[in-house]
Amino acid sequence: MYNSDQDSNELVNQFKEFGFTQYESKAYITLVNKGILSAPELAKKSELPKSKIYDTLEILLKKRIIEEYPGSPRKFKARTPSFVLDEVITKKQEHLTHIESQAKQLKTKLNAMINNTEKTYISNNSILWTVNGRRGFHEKFAEMGSRATKEVKVITPYFSRNTILEKAISSSRSRGIKFTGITTVNKENKDRVRYYMEYFNNIYRFTGEIPMTLIIIDDKECMYRMNYDDNGLKNYIGVHSTNDGLIKAFTQYWDGLMTNSTHIDNTDSF
Repeated sequence: MYNSDQDSNELVNQFKEFGFTQYESKAYITLVNKGILSAPELAKKSELPKSKIYDTLEILLKKRIIEEYPGSPRKFKARTPSFVLDEVITKKQEHLTHIESQAKQLKTKLNAMINNTEKTYISNNSILWTVNGRRGFHEKFAEMGSRATKEVKVITPYFSRNTILEKAISSSRSRGIKFTGITTVNKENKDRVRYYMEYFNNIYRFTGEIPMTLIIIDDKECMYRMNYDDNGLKNYIGVHSTNDGLIKAFTQYWDGLMTNSTHIDNTDSF
């Protein structure tokens, strides 16, 4: 029996994660804990508003997670929790399978649309486009990587650990895309550099300063990251472009760094 308020609140919060409201969760957990109850008894023990208790019970009956005993007064009991949760998971898995199928069809249609419309506003001399925040930058990197056909070049002093980046690199590598990186190595990032050696085809060490993160895809599009202070908080902006002149300048910057960089392998100690 879970009698403490702390235990009850924790269970309610966990149950909500399965798609139930606060009222629904409190009512169900109370029935699990206290057994068969009338609506007034449930309202009192769960501390739910009396004006909401019958509506909440009707919803739980429709969701088939409680049962009703006929009579006067009406009484209610919780269905077996393991059955209820297994049924919820099954429904969510079925829904996920459905939306994955729908997403696959939708991506095909929408990608075809954007490929056509992009031609109206993106050319070899396109303007700059921005994405905000660290996550936005990582998601844009993943999007760019999905378009790569040959090579992704990365210049960064950070090599941040992030599941979005790791999945994007693994996905592109599985298609035969080459990943090459240039970085500095210091006590702050050395473990991350070592980690990403498993993801990149090659990583090179530059002994000078690298002031920003830069990504070049197939020498056709690029993105660089600018850091700035926002009321004392560090924030990021990613700037993306397919401009020929900008890509040429960044490619020359890449070539200059590469000339003065040395290849890192697994035998190197740092």
